[in-house]
Amino acid sequence: MYFENRLEINQSQKLVMNMRIKQSLSILNMSRAEIEEEIKNEAESNPILDAEKNEDGIDWEKYIKDMDRTPEIKDKNEIAYNADNEVDFENMVKYSGTMYDYLMEEIGCFDLSEKERKICSYIIDSLDEDGYLRENERELAKEAGCSFKEYIDCLRIVQQLEPAGIGARNLSECLLIQIESMGEDDEVLKNIIEYDLELIGKNKLRDISKKYKISLEKCKEYIDIIRRLDPRPGRVCSSESSVYVQPDVIIRIEDGEPVVVENDKDLYTLKINTFYSDIIKNGESDDKAKEFVKEKLNSAVNLMKNIESRKNTVMKIALEIASKQREFMLGGSRYLKPMKMKDLADELGFHESTISRGVNGKYMLTPFGMYEFRYFFTNAIETAGNEEGTSSTGIKSRIRDIIASENRKKPMSDEAISKMLKVSGINIARRTVAKYREELGIPSSSRRKEF
Repeated sequence: MYFENRLEINQSQKLVMNMRIKQSLSILNMSRAEIEEEIKNEAESNPILDAEKNEDGIDWEKYIKDMDRTPEIKDKNEIAYNADNEVDFENMVKYSGTMYDYLMEEIGCFDLSEKERKICSYIIDSLDEDGYLRENERELAKEAGCSFKEYIDCLRIVQQLEPAGIGARNLSECLLIQIESMGEDDEVLKNIIEYDLELIGKNKLRDISKKYKISLEKCKEYIDIIRRLDPRPGRVCSSESSVYVQPDVIIRIEDGEPVVVENDKDLYTLKINTFYSDIIKNGESDDKAKEFVKEKLNSAVNLMKNIESRKNTVMKIALEIASKQREFMLGGSRYLKPMKMKDLADELGFHESTISRGVNGKYMLTPFGMYEFRYFFTNAIETAGNEEGTSSTGIKSRIRDIIASENRKKPMSDEAISKMLKVSGINIARRTVAKYREELGIPSSSRRKEF
């Protein structure tokens, strides 16, 4: 009987231990936003816990504004700056609802009948994520229970909504709607958008200027206007683009060296409610109440320990990244070194899966912008005279710089870029240059050429 009881106790302890480990791994894997949600949910369901927001941490928004750097954007990960050299937080924080919610709020400003509102709602619900209407229109009108004329009239209303271009049935119509919303009525510009987007894509400016009997300079003016338009207006008000990221850590440069600072501002701090903990200490309540409080207390303590453990692990990883990527922190993405999670795991004495969880959804604010921890893990590409090699991200940065400084009237071919890289000890083939260039979203030399 003793051994049976002992076995049951051991199995129970193992079960509790497994649950604790599972929670610990789950919390380590969470992003900052998910941790905040977890804390709020636990505080609501567990009377033992009190959650208080930390208002005394680093004012990282002010910190970014005070950073000594120019407002030039060199990488898609960098922070958006406005004309006053301040961080443009309006561009970082977008609409948090769905595109349907966003557009229906605008529809509410129109003086429409109930039927018109219903048809507009049906049209908006049929838009794809880019804001286009790609369904069969006669079928849509039939499904909406209206005539085709009523459908078209309501579509025109939807096409008046912001962002301009919503409700378009193709790219040309999308851009034309945007041009009209700007008050632009240049017929040549409209014709280029309606009939010659393919020529623009192939950079055939001479063909366009010849067709409309305009100078190359005037043609370039039109092309510049078109390229400033948004081909995917729906993304502006979709929930996918509504991401507001706060960094887990901030990198400061002090005395010429990167320093890692934890960003705990606005994070919830968990505290034990003394009223309930006193119940156990004083022993004044019945056994059932004590058991309930004890269970909730254990749950609260485990959560607090796991959150503290997550914080320590993330900080250790951040410190190691900052150390190994020192040159990046001081000079930007062209100095990104190859780094593997396995190497970091060996260095810190962690399992590789722990590193993977520790970098998942975690962000670091550097002097060169906001980066997810995963960004810093890249494979090495062999380079002459460099045993460590160069990361693919570093090479892409070099390619971007080379193209940025080229003669626009005689842009460099992929082969020429490959040869230039070889001079600096980076041996990669022309096809690799082409692959990286495409990943950077940079067109070929023929399409980059200016006349």
